[in-house]
Amino acid sequence: MTILGTVQACWRYPVKSMQGRRVDALDLTASGIAGDRVWGVIDTTTGHLLSAKRASRLLEATGEDDRIVLPDGTEVAADDPAVHEVLSTWLERPVRLAHVDPEVALSYEMTFDPPNDDAEQFEIPAPPGTFLDLAALHAVTTATLAGCAAARGDLDWDVRRFRPNVVLDVDGPVFVEQDWVGRTVRLGDAAVDVAMPTVRCAMPLRAQPPTDEAPALPRQPGIFSALTELNTVSPNHLGIYATCATPGTIRVGDPVELVD
Repeated sequence: MTILGTVQACWRYPVKSMQGRRVDALDLTASGIAGDRVWGVIDTTTGHLLSAKRASRLLEATGEDDRIVLPDGTEVAADDPAVHEVLSTWLERPVRLAHVDPEVALSYEMTFDPPNDDAEQFEIPAPPGTFLDLAALHAVTTATLAGCAAARGDLDWDVRRFRPNVVLDVDGPVFVEQDWVGRTVRLGDAAVDVAMPTVRCAMPLRAQPPTDEAPALPRQPGIFSALTELNTVSPNHLGIYATCATPGTIRVGDPVELVD
């Protein structure tokens, strides 16, 4: 095996498109990260899974394992029968909160012109039985974030814009993680098969509220054209999607190893 670096940070987002939390460890299963994106907000008019790709207000709320905290501080338990009405009033559309169901397949909407919120929306199927976009795990590297910041210092490359499950502290050129596609990477007790670079949607452009540890993020439409400019191999991609090869626990500080 080749040592690439270490796991710098782990993130989990209990409710799709809402704010999540940094955690010390993640449990990787065949279907994804345990407790990650296990709740979703469903538009009851269209039947679509809502995402901040289109409903940007979702990013203003925080999703916990058992409750949601709205921007005004209102808290509602996920299993409270009133949660659907509370969310519908806040989002100004009829919605319901749903827990992921292995037997149910849903779709979400996104545009292929992220800076333009009025662009045509396309229906994209989520992996069956999940509220994920594409794959079980999403990773970004410090090398790529640093490289992008060095090349385009006029833009903010805060990792929160990209909503990864893991941040990998590795050396190398910008977009180094793309070289791992088709390879197996071990993260602590777990191993993943790197499937593809991560195509970026409207999420990195969105404004986000401050947290206890970090300031607010302003809307930043220029990041889309920057990624198209900087990534000449896979324009508008940053990070990698991976599937579970070996279930296990991923901890901050764990070695990141490329399986030979």
